[in-house]
Amino acid sequence: MKRFNYKISGFIILIALLILVSLFQLVFAGDQIKSNEFFVGSYTGSLSSSTDFPFAMYLGEDLTGVSDPVKHAAFSISGVYTGSGSLQLQIDSDAATSKTFTLPNTAQPKDFYLVYKDDVGKLKHASAGTYNHALNVIPSGITISNFGAKLNTTHQFAPSSCIDGQPINQKIKTSEFFVTSYNNAINSNVILPFSVYIGDDISEITNAVKSFYFSVSGVYTGGGNVSMLISDDGSGTSTIFYLPSVSSPTNFSFSYKDIDGKVNPTSAGSYNYNLNLGVSGPTISNLAVKAIMTHRYKPVSCGVGYPPYGDLISAVYDSTANADGPAYNSIMWKGHLGGASMDQGQVKFQIAAADSSSGPWNYTGGNTCGSSDWYEASQGTAVELLCHPQVNNKRYFRYKIRICADDCLVGGANTPQVDDIIVNWSP
Repeated sequence: MKRFNYKISGFIILIALLILVSLFQLVFAGDQIKSNEFFVGSYTGSLSSSTDFPFAMYLGEDLTGVSDPVKHAAFSISGVYTGSGSLQLQIDSDAATSKTFTLPNTAQPKDFYLVYKDDVGKLKHASAGTYNHALNVIPSGITISNFGAKLNTTHQFAPSSCIDGQPINQKIKTSEFFVTSYNNAINSNVILPFSVYIGDDISEITNAVKSFYFSVSGVYTGGGNVSMLISDDGSGTSTIFYLPSVSSPTNFSFSYKDIDGKVNPTSAGSYNYNLNLGVSGPTISNLAVKAIMTHRYKPVSCGVGYPPYGDLISAVYDSTANADGPAYNSIMWKGHLGGASMDQGQVKFQIAAADSSSGPWNYTGGNTCGSSDWYEASQGTAVELLCHPQVNNKRYFRYKIRICADDCLVGGANTPQVDDIIVNWSP
């Protein structure tokens, strides 16, 4: 039986290799950027006079050598108001930060939303740490219910020496979790189960959760109040929000903070809670609740070098240019392993074949022909493609290559180099 070597040209594989190498190098490229969110404050009663809301923002990455790291800092302000007048906002009672927003006259309670940006750099800190400030809220001629404020920041930081790893300073991230989207009208108490998950190492970090609150929104009629507490925790987490009486459906939103620290995991994992929502007076429709958590975590410990592995999926190749597909026999790579002795790292393959150039592509490998198994090949040695039922007699094929710095589980200081890939098949 005649046999053919389907050899992918050195030009193509050099392009593929450059792409793969860049996967490693992106980790160490220029400064990186991250956005976070912090709870600032909420007001459950009617707010009509000057009120201060102390809050904290945290920067946890390495900012060494980064000029002007905080690129964006803005407050999202929301609530329901009546009257006609304005809302003045400041940071730390600094007149230079003052902005005044005009709210048009309304006799009926009306929801509002505005964004207040720190234009003078009051929040532009230059090093990692916790920074305490106050948002000064000064209403004039208006009365606000369900006032809520959060801070959104975006900052630049120096990249780690390995993926999400050193230096050893603690880092920070913001995550959102779905709580409920309630499609029925609510006029009594409901219990809303929810879960939060932390996948990072937070051991040895005191109070890892820096900000945790719920964003609650919907439409209501009537008037009265809404009470919130976490996991039947009694008065420890209970907060009551007032909804002024309205004659027509009115939007509302408010932020409920976990004031008692009920959600405060000390280790990675999934944590289950209940949000108890009590409605007295109004009827609520389209209730939507999400939880927003910002937490600190410890970076992984890893040495300087490449990440554990990088994957690359090839282009689609036409093996026969007709409807009959071949028998795929073997795959081989040329190049060398890493290190001074060229014996460090691994190179693995999976292969997928299809009757159509658009797939579907199901990559398999190894002795089990499973999606998590791989063909492991030594340089210059052809490895038999055993998964005949999955690939044979199919015209089009692709391969997936995995280049590992060490054992594919930990990073290393060296990486293999692949110069050429050869797929052997029979018509």
